[in-house]
Amino acid sequence: MKILKIIVLITFVQLMSCQSKQEKKMESGFVIQEGKLYYDSKEIALGMPIEKFTDAMGMYDRIDIDSSGGFTSKRWLWTKDNYYAFYLKEEKKYSFYLNNEESIYDSMEEIVSKYGKYDSIEEIKSPLLIDKLFIWDKLGISLSAYPETNIVGNIHIQTLHVTKYWELDLGLVKNFEEQNGFPLTKEVKEKREQDKEHFEEAPKEEYKGNFTYNGNTINLKKIGYTGWDKGIKGLGLEGPDFDPPGDSSTSSRWIKDDYDMYVTIDRFSNAQEYEGLSPEKVGKFDCIKDIVIWWHKTNDQ
Repeated sequence: MKILKIIVLITFVQLMSCQSKQEKKMESGFVIQEGKLYYDSKEIALGMPIEKFTDAMGMYDRIDIDSSGGFTSKRWLWTKDNYYAFYLKEEKKYSFYLNNEESIYDSMEEIVSKYGKYDSIEEIKSPLLIDKLFIWDKLGISLSAYPETNIVGNIHIQTLHVTKYWELDLGLVKNFEEQNGFPLTKEVKEKREQDKEHFEEAPKEEYKGNFTYNGNTINLKKIGYTGWDKGIKGLGLEGPDFDPPGDSSTSSRWIKDDYDMYVTIDRFSNAQEYEGLSPEKVGKFDCIKDIVIWWHKTNDQ
């Protein structure tokens, strides 16, 4: 009888130990287990309200808002001849279409003098689109949200800051034109504006925590900037089965366990010169650049 009790006790201890080990895997970082998503043992989900998401992640540091549209443009119509024209705001010129071929004119008067008076003017309203990006700077996480319902879209886990793989022109260093007293070119201004947007959208820090996929855990801080192979092996994602179609076995990984969610693990290597950031300039990189958890949002969601 005593032996039976001892066996039962040992079995119970082993079960508790196994349960404890399983719970330990869920204690920190991001966990994908059987198609479900967790952060620090709390279940989260794509498509959930931002308020519930912050219960698990903590309050975000800032919101980056990007708006587009919201303006009204005009189209001049020559109905009988099927001609039409648009005003090009940036170029301050008019684009005229004849038989689907475009011609550029300096003024509407110039077009009218050549093709006659237009029949009507059509106003085209572009809807205002507001994109919200919630950013956890210290954690290295950002997520997009759908403004209409304020629900979580895609989750971006930044493991390599944008300034380490992309040479951004933020206007901090004068270029050739500025050094010689010449005005900035349109191309330089546009690049600086785009680079500034990329910089502001990126969290200030890199994610250095754990990431677990079906029981396989890696620590991004320990993986470091040259640990691509170590990271993929640690997650059990070796081989071509996890590649996007057409990619080689050394490229980024694509996990798709659930219809509504899939994950991309992107690779960055600067073994050769890339965007000006060579190994001589910033050191050697062959690492996980980011991990993005995507919501496969259908039309009825």
